[in-house]
Amino acid sequence: MTDVRADLSVTSFAKINRDLRVLGKRKDGYHELDTVFQTVDLTDTLDFFDVEESHASLSVTVEGADLPADDSNLILLAARALRERFALRRGARIHLSKKIPIGGGMGGGSSNAAAALR
Repeated sequence: MTDVRADLSVTSFAKINRDLRVLGKRKDGYHELDTVFQTVDLTDTLDFFDVEESHASLSVTVEGADLPADDSNLILLAARALRERFALRRGARIHLSKKIPIGGGMGGGSSNAAAALR
């Protein structure tokens, strides 16, 4: 994807936990946390390519990691929630260049979802 210029590129930063306490499990299955995060210089990049309104789909491709590009992908979940919340009709092709390690506790997935919302 390096030969095509993106309409928008967003940097997604990794983080480390300077302090982390798990307070308990919530009713929705997630855990309540008390934590202090610090971003670090390790980043992923999300490149956004506009698609015509008549083809208002959202899709993601991933480079640098074996991640799903289906409905379980956090980037797609965030982009679809944003589009639904604001009744947007446009779509996008999103390309993730992955450098943050998967499962390393550095918040890559949630950082990618937040970057998609930005």
